[in-house]
Amino acid sequence: MSHRKMSTVLVAGALGLLAACGSPQAAPPAGGGAPTATSGGPAAEAPADGSQESKASADSVKVENLIADCMKAKGFTYVPRPLTFEKPSDNQLGKDPSLVPYDALKKFRSKYGFGHFAADVYPNDRNVAPEPLKPNPNNAIRDALDEAGKKAYDEAFDGGYAAMKQSGSFDRTKQEGSCSVKASLEVYGPEKPVDPAAAAKAAQVQQEYQTDPDLLQAAQGYANCLRGLGYAVGAVKPGVIDWTVEQAALDLYSAAQGANLQQGLDHEIKMALDDLECGKDYRVVAAPKVAKVLAEGGVG
Repeated sequence: MSHRKMSTVLVAGALGLLAACGSPQAAPPAGGGAPTATSGGPAAEAPADGSQESKASADSVKVENLIADCMKAKGFTYVPRPLTFEKPSDNQLGKDPSLVPYDALKKFRSKYGFGHFAADVYPNDRNVAPEPLKPNPNNAIRDALDEAGKKAYDEAFDGGYAAMKQSGSFDRTKQEGSCSVKASLEVYGPEKPVDPAAAAKAAQVQQEYQTDPDLLQAAQGYANCLRGLGYAVGAVKPGVIDWTVEQAALDLYSAAQGANLQQGLDHEIKMALDDLECGKDYRVVAAPKVAKVLAEGGVG
């Protein structure tokens, strides 16, 4: 079982248990913001609204409850801590701007810019800032054990991943027999091998997207507009020009190092709105093409 597959469940179960254990961490589903952990109690309940984020949250609940049942069968207490991937409807972070309606994107950017400085200016606004992690009750449960108990707890939970990582010696049998890996397999199934035909199709669609004559023409207009406003534009390429101004804003945010946040946000908002208007026609042309790329497994 790969570490990537295992990480999906280990972070779902831990997000901090196991800051001590050093388990690998997973990313949220595409288009989502950072997930948050909730202490669901003995049997967490799954949300359901049909969205990709809701399904990811529901799957996390299933995994966590299975881990808790498995740990109980092995003589240990484990409190389910499922990840929540849902985010406010106005949160546009992580979405391809071509797929966000103009009015919704303008509303978001008028207050938050691209979301970099805004996360510091509005730390309690879930549109731009993730919810702070809550204390993990499983840390206290584990810490109350003696050294032999901690070792047994870790082996039951994830096969003793941290100890194996530290030693550089991985025992696949221990990992696959652990509660977290068994729960992950039951909910997500084994990792599927790469489908060569699907990969070739995705590459073809990606190539068509980046060489589409109508989109290239729209990208040139996008670039000319940005240059007219004083922005430096490098590659005039679909999938690249879309992020040119945001990357410049991110560079400014990084250089600010936490200083002059409101001034930085004001500047970022102007940049984001300039980008919005210059790329308005481009995004109309790009939207169906980006949707096709993503549907085929490309990156847009």
